[in-house]
Amino acid sequence: MFACIYIPNASGDTAAALLNCASAFSPRVEKTSAGTVVFDVEGLERLLGSYPEIAAKVAEQARAAGLHANVAVAANAEAAICAARGFGGISILNRGTEAARLRDLPLTVLSPPPEILETLERWGIRTLGAFATLPAVQVSERLGQEGVKLHKLAHGTGVRPLVPHADAMRFVEVMELDYDITTIEPLTFIFSRMLDGICARMRSRNLATHEVRLALGGYARVLNLPLPVRNPRLLTKLLILDLEAHPPGAPIRRVELEAIPAKPRTVQNGLFVPLSPEPEKLELTLARLKAVVGEENVGAPEVLDTHRPDALKVQTFGIVGKERLHVVAGFSPRSLSLRLLRPSLEATVQIQNHIPTWIAFHGVHGPISTASGPWHTSGDWWRPNMWDREEWDIEVADALYRIYYDVHLDRWYAQGVYD
Repeated sequence: MFACIYIPNASGDTAAALLNCASAFSPRVEKTSAGTVVFDVEGLERLLGSYPEIAAKVAEQARAAGLHANVAVAANAEAAICAARGFGGISILNRGTEAARLRDLPLTVLSPPPEILETLERWGIRTLGAFATLPAVQVSERLGQEGVKLHKLAHGTGVRPLVPHADAMRFVEVMELDYDITTIEPLTFIFSRMLDGICARMRSRNLATHEVRLALGGYARVLNLPLPVRNPRLLTKLLILDLEAHPPGAPIRRVELEAIPAKPRTVQNGLFVPLSPEPEKLELTLARLKAVVGEENVGAPEVLDTHRPDALKVQTFGIVGKERLHVVAGFSPRSLSLRLLRPSLEATVQIQNHIPTWIAFHGVHGPISTASGPWHTSGDWWRPNMWDREEWDIEVADALYRIYYDVHLDRWYAQGVYD
């Protein structure tokens, strides 16, 4: 059985109230058109009584919401819609009586296309009963498949599944304060209370969040997380640390928090693998590090798309793309990893026949037993920070190093050591 609530000449302001009224009785609610909703009431008789009693309770719910609506209950959704649009008050259509009850209603309750309605009026057909008496084959020949569909509805036998209305889920908390807050410390209690409610609602729907939006009056901040979480204490600490690094600079009178929902993270732990630290605690540690050394100095190094040696930037940690930066150079038949010295160390180098023969830098000095090179690199000649260098791989005291000569500065540097 299906129930329909219809509001004649409904405005856009009543749409939300109409959906809320129907949602109080069933989770399967279809917003058919403006002012019309239909929902499944099968099984409600065990809770609310007979179908006339159910219809009365639906009408009472609508009146409590300030809606002057027609309510109809029928065995199929289309019959309930036609009855609600055609009869005032409460209507109950028992199974098998749909055609007889609907026959005197005008064709407009079907909401037909204007061209079909005009054609039927030219034929002298103005009620559902008159339309139902027409032969189905001739209706199909003259009005097509849309006419056949309307012809079945005129019989009260149109059967179709509901298309439930799905509201976009929003997890928002708003608090209006009685007085201005000028420091960050009192916000800890406010954030904790608001995030407790948001995380509880997300947990009931098996959701988490990877983005929290904070609005303090006209000041806004967005907290992006590398993975979904729903721990209110963690989110509170992260928001406080973020505000300490970026204070609003004005008194706070209104607080609005919104969590963007996401699927929670799932982890399969191994029986013989020790548990790793929780990523949520790592995120809190990173936030504290950013407060000390600056946001631009915390993250994963990312190699830039350029030929400049050792060109990189610090990228914020994410779920994917956390690559370790390393340089591989072929000094011998096997590949070696180069540990870069940051910054490169200035060195003193002696040259003989255009080949380095002796070096000294930061505790390392002695003759160069093997030197391979030079490899000349240069670029960005049109910019002030252009580079032009000659690189060498050398062996000193059974250790392998990468050095280079900066042509513009006329200096030698030790760039790294091979492992």
